[in-house]
Amino acid sequence: MIVNPVLAKELRDRVRTWRSPLLITIYILVLGGIGGLDYYLQTRYSFGGTQALRLGLMIFGILAVVQLVLIAFLTPGMTASIISGERERQTWPLLLVTRLSPLSIVTGKLLSAISYIVLLVIVSMPIYSTVFLFGAVAMRDLLLVVLISLVTTVTIASIGLFCSALFKRTITAIVISYLLTFFLFGGTLISAALIQNLNMEKWSRLNQPPPIPFIVNLNPLVAVGSALPIGVDIVPFSRPVNVQFSTRTFINGQPVPAQAKPAEPRPVWQVNLMLDALIILVSLGLTVWLIRPLRAGNKKGG
Repeated sequence: MIVNPVLAKELRDRVRTWRSPLLITIYILVLGGIGGLDYYLQTRYSFGGTQALRLGLMIFGILAVVQLVLIAFLTPGMTASIISGERERQTWPLLLVTRLSPLSIVTGKLLSAISYIVLLVIVSMPIYSTVFLFGAVAMRDLLLVVLISLVTTVTIASIGLFCSALFKRTITAIVISYLLTFFLFGGTLISAALIQNLNMEKWSRLNQPPPIPFIVNLNPLVAVGSALPIGVDIVPFSRPVNVQFSTRTFINGQPVPAQAKPAEPRPVWQVNLMLDALIILVSLGLTVWLIRPLRAGNKKGG
């Protein structure tokens, strides 16, 4: 039973429109079409043996990446207009005078927005299940990709909700939300590439590849790439770089015993989930603070 009236109202409004089934249909057609196209291109000339395993891995990786891109494209538009749209329709003051707390309002708005994206992820499961026919993907891999997709959805939705509370105009909130989403998906990759190029000369003198910059841990595409099975490297920076130094050190001409092997770095997806949790908490906390009716400096506004 739904106890949050804001959530109940938003869900009814979203389901009753003709856009909901149309968007679900387009989403499934795009995701299935890309997977089918990849299958066709890789099996035009030959198919069999170990190629089937490789094909299953590639289709699974491409579907995971495409789904994240679709989530990044859809989520900001669904969340960045939630509060600013209420202000433009002049219904926001009426919502604030109810018995609902600011946290209940934010929670209801957020859940109503991400529930639709969650529905899209769920209806895409039959398409994902086709990769099990090739025997190359385990159930753990699928569940991990779904987890990263859902956490990414909540993260982008939280950012969009914060922008909607921060800016009074819907168009401004949507633009800023898409820019922040683009930074998470594309800006972090560009920044990481620039950082590596700046450090390339220093590490080339050591005859070692430069380490992966920390900023890539914010990127959902890199996170899902690190969660894919070994052998699927379709996202840059998704695999850790093993920087190895000489195991023998000499002091005054005498060899020194080798040091213990350094611990393996955490996979990118683990760090990404922790960073996403921090972004969600900060974004929702700031959103609740911004919509408080008695907040200092907001006594005149609704």
